[in-house]
Amino acid sequence: MASVTATVVPVSAVESHLRPDLFISELRSRKKSSVLEELAAALHAARVARRHDAVLDALKRREALGSTGIGKGIAVPHARSTLIAERALLIARSAKGVEFDSLDGGPTHLLFLIVAPPLERDPIYLKLVAEIVRSTRLARTRQKLLDAASFAAVREILVEAGRD
Repeated sequence: MASVTATVVPVSAVESHLRPDLFISELRSRKKSSVLEELAAALHAARVARRHDAVLDALKRREALGSTGIGKGIAVPHARSTLIAERALLIARSAKGVEFDSLDGGPTHLLFLIVAPPLERDPIYLKLVAEIVRSTRLARTRQKLLDAASFAAVREILVEAGRD
């Protein structure tokens, strides 16, 4: 009897955290403070955050340490809080761009918000940041993410970019 071996493709940290209820196709806000509020509200609506205001405070405290706008139109805001139910990744886009105090001074078009409970050791949290930076390093990938028509298309682009 011959055995059949299935090829198992490992799921990346980003892929395992992608959820359609944590996707904002187009941000309404254009300023950093109101964008953070919009992101915190989305986390609360998706039941990831127990209290909108506490998550917003955590995000603002993190941004006060230095902007998470890393440049090239990307920001990776992140925070830990006891009021976060689970580690989560929220993706938001802005075609016009957001003033996010990015390191390169340019507008931010893609935001990848990472939140988690305050665990002492959480290697996935840092792995998410690294995978996002690696997956969005190419201008053509960033443009595809902005042009994608749906969450499913964004997911496919990120999964493919993560394999490169």
